[in-house]
Amino acid sequence: MLARFAQFALMAWMLAPLAAAQIPSSVKAADPDLPTIVTRMMETQKQNKDSSRAIVVRRDYQLLDKTYEQKARVIANVTYLPPDHKQYEVESSHGGMGEKILRDVLDHETEKKDAKDTARREFSGDNYAFALAGTENLDGRKCFVLQINPRHDDKDLLRGRVWVDAENFNIRRVEGNLTKSPSWWIHDLHILMSFSEVDGMWLRTFTQAVANVRFKGRYEMVARDLEYHKVEQNVVQNRAPKRRSAIVTGAALNP
Repeated sequence: MLARFAQFALMAWMLAPLAAAQIPSSVKAADPDLPTIVTRMMETQKQNKDSSRAIVVRRDYQLLDKTYEQKARVIANVTYLPPDHKQYEVESSHGGMGEKILRDVLDHETEKKDAKDTARREFSGDNYAFALAGTENLDGRKCFVLQINPRHDDKDLLRGRVWVDAENFNIRRVEGNLTKSPSWWIHDLHILMSFSEVDGMWLRTFTQAVANVRFKGRYEMVARDLEYHKVEQNVVQNRAPKRRSAIVTGAALNP
């Protein structure tokens, strides 16, 4: 049952630090209307996808129980090769059954998805009804806060909120609950994702999934990016990528 929780906890990744304090404010007359915000957001998502480059992400996965005690940890290097190839190598791991759960998450994250499967997870007008809830400051950036409600019954869709940067229309944060429970064992699955700029690309850098597991209580899985490495675009599949300079919290670092 914990494996079912972990497998679906990172579903939102295919929709990929915690956000700072938010200061609510009202929507000003000079702000664009809702259709314009949604259109610009969708255009920006496409531009980000088209401009993506090969990269290796060193990522820390942890599984915590209801007392916030770490039950398992996996550090892995995940290679993304546009347009749709992903692979990973585990750097270190521990945790028994919890470790297996996190490895299952990595398997699920890196499995190949077809175009139809990807499209049904996108933040688009086909998948969601949007409502403008106001504006907030997030990490010092003004954001439009959009309420999202799924247009169809799908286990991969969220009901919650999206924070859209008011200047560049990138999605900075997503938070909400899965529309459908992924399993009888799992309920109240809550997802939080944060995004930021990394070496000219817009990437998801943090994911938190919290759920109540029947007869077990609260479990939490956290995945946090540690550093990034450039990789040649012509790296072949199933071959360890050649690393370049690393980027850690925006600073250059020799690997």
